[in-house]
Amino acid sequence: MVSDRSSRKAKDKWKEKKWYTIVSPSFFGEKEVATSPAYGPEYMVGRKVEVPISDVTGNFRRASGKVILQVTKCEGLKCRSDFKGHVVSDDSIRRMVRRRKDRIDSYLRVVTADNIEMIVKTIIVADSKLTSTMRSDIRTFTDTFLTEKLKAMIFGDAANYLIGDSVSGDIASAIKHIYPIRKIEIRKSEVLGYSPSKGEETLSTEDEQLVDA
Repeated sequence: MVSDRSSRKAKDKWKEKKWYTIVSPSFFGEKEVATSPAYGPEYMVGRKVEVPISDVTGNFRRASGKVILQVTKCEGLKCRSDFKGHVVSDDSIRRMVRRRKDRIDSYLRVVTADNIEMIVKTIIVADSKLTSTMRSDIRTFTDTFLTEKLKAMIFGDAANYLIGDSVSGDIASAIKHIYPIRKIEIRKSEVLGYSPSKGEETLSTEDEQLVDA
């Protein structure tokens, strides 16, 4: 009898929730990309959801990655969101890195043209083992390229660029004079927020320290 009452109460509470539709930011086309239940809009604001990149951009070649959106405000049952970053699945990264391959990880902190600070993590995979000098040069050129590219973009353009197809080819072209790289992935980005001072900082460490980052 007690369990029946508990079950009814749980069902009643669930019925009190409403389903809210989460809309992507304007620079992603303001698409309806997710739904989430909540007792009211105050419970939705601040909530984060992960959405496949393909649902946001329509590019199904990017199905292994997810965009992280955070609800900012609700109008009725429709909620607007901000881009908080993206992440590529561990399985996809493992498929990139196989035996007799050399992995180079890059950790970059950059500020966009409209003063939004971001962290960008890149993985580069060479077909064979590289010298320490070549590894260092590849990482340096990658960081320099991305820093210059992103600091010239406003936030929305930077977000689209990082989850798009062209960034990998652009990096490959920038470092081809060092070594022809075929596998490059922006494996993670994270939005830190508004930067009080214009500028950028590049942080690079040895690969071993970044493998689990």
